[in-house]
Amino acid sequence: MASSNESITLIIRTTNNKYADFFLELSPLLTVHDLKQKITLNHPTKPIPKDQRLIFSGKLLDDASVLNQVFIK
Repeated sequence: MASSNESITLIIRTTNNKYADFFLELSPLLTVHDLKQKITLNHPTKPIPKDQRLIFSGKLLDDASVLNQVFIK
């Protein structure tokens, strides 16, 4: 399991390609909901977490999932 001093880098992309991709460096111990909050702070349109749908490898991510479990190497 990841320790708190490790981090993961995610590329955030929108489906409409209207905005440039951006990167977030996060603790792998955060949840998907935490990730959504970070997206709100960093994306130009400031989408609120309840309006975000995050998809990875064709699967819709659950807010309670921990990032280190979602992005297993």
